[in-house]
Amino acid sequence: MSDPRIALYQFMPYGAPELLEVGKKYITRALTVAMAGLLVLFAMLLGLGFYLSHRPKETSTIVVPYRELEAPPPLTDAPPPPKIQITTPVAPPAAAVPVPVPDAEAPQEQKIASQEELSQASPGVSTEGSDNIVVQPPSDDDLPKFGDYVYVEELPEAITKVAPIYPDIAREAGVDGTVTVQALVGKDGKVKDSKVVKSIPMLDQAAVTAVTQWVFKPALSNNKPVAVWVAVPVKFSLH
Repeated sequence: MSDPRIALYQFMPYGAPELLEVGKKYITRALTVAMAGLLVLFAMLLGLGFYLSHRPKETSTIVVPYRELEAPPPLTDAPPPPKIQITTPVAPPAAAVPVPVPDAEAPQEQKIASQEELSQASPGVSTEGSDNIVVQPPSDDDLPKFGDYVYVEELPEAITKVAPIYPDIAREAGVDGTVTVQALVGKDGKVKDSKVVKSIPMLDQAAVTAVTQWVFKPALSNNKPVAVWVAVPVKFSLH
């Protein structure tokens, strides 16, 4: 049996078998050389880029004589500051010259009423055509209305407390709770008026009756007793 390669070589042109034998070797060598060349070219490009980035840059310096320098431009576009007007000195004023005026007539002498005359006269009323002036002393009965603000330095303090009487109808109905009463404490510490601000209908009257019997140390304003409204809670409990 004959070798098929020999039969194949018989139909090929002259020199083809030798090329097939050395073709693979040449192709491998050519690829190796090409890859090496590409690597060398890549390395050269990297080296050139590194050199260019770290190469000292040449800068040109222009020396201008200071005589040719101009004033720098303003940093902002703001308008120039206004000019300050300098006022001219004013002559000092001359000394005042006294001008004579006619003598003013002194008012007629007025007499102040005594305490006895004040007690006999009607308060707050003066008699026309009389030389006596009736002065009414301020009333101590002026009490603040509910809701009026009164400045105090010390609030009233309860001295005598009267317990409320529990109404039978509220006890039988099982009603309890706390009734808040606003009490007007006068200058003498006694309750002058009262107003329920937190109501329990069956217990309101008992709470008001008890609070009106309380006695307080009056509130102080500028170290003086004053009348003021104060909140008083009255508690009713079945237990």
